[in-house]
Amino acid sequence: MVEHDEGSNALEVGCTAALSIAQVLQDSDLLYLDSVDVDWFQFGTGHTGYRSRILHCRELTAAALADRVRGSQPVSRPEAYPETLLLLGPGNWIAPDGSRRGEPELVSVSVDVATEDTMVELSVHHDIWAENDFFGRPHPEVHNGNAPRLAQALRALEKRLGSETEKGEPTYFGTAFHYGVAAPRGGSKITGLDVTERL
Repeated sequence: MVEHDEGSNALEVGCTAALSIAQVLQDSDLLYLDSVDVDWFQFGTGHTGYRSRILHCRELTAAALADRVRGSQPVSRPEAYPETLLLLGPGNWIAPDGSRRGEPELVSVSVDVATEDTMVELSVHHDIWAENDFFGRPHPEVHNGNAPRLAQALRALEKRLGSETEKGEPTYFGTAFHYGVAAPRGGSKITGLDVTERL
């Protein structure tokens, strides 16, 4: 959560936070911002079912991004307002041989711009961050090449945003802690839980 001054424009503050987050993640080689999706909400009816996409975002200022978000409002929903910004783009992970591999949406980031304070959520959906792969097999080369990068990025985000991270809820695929993800454990001390049937 990123607190901001009373009376601040939530969208502009949210866009500033979004671009700061994108820069930290680019510096960490985890996200190269290509586009921003905008979910639209309307009082009295809830989610509109509309999502707009802002392209070519990497060089935008926060003010320019906010203007483009406003300009992408669904014409059939003039009372709608932007609720969530979804930051989209590829990132790189480290393979067992040490090479970098590109991956679309290696990390996912959502920025809530409709609340009193800006809420940020970072999600990961791959097994490279945990000590075991999704089959439950240890993969120390992959884990050691990627988990420290995620931890470093999360610490950098804390510093940039001035707010401590909060761990998310456990899922079938892993349990988040402040600076990483722990693989689910199986019945064996050697291997973890095979979760591939849920993929």
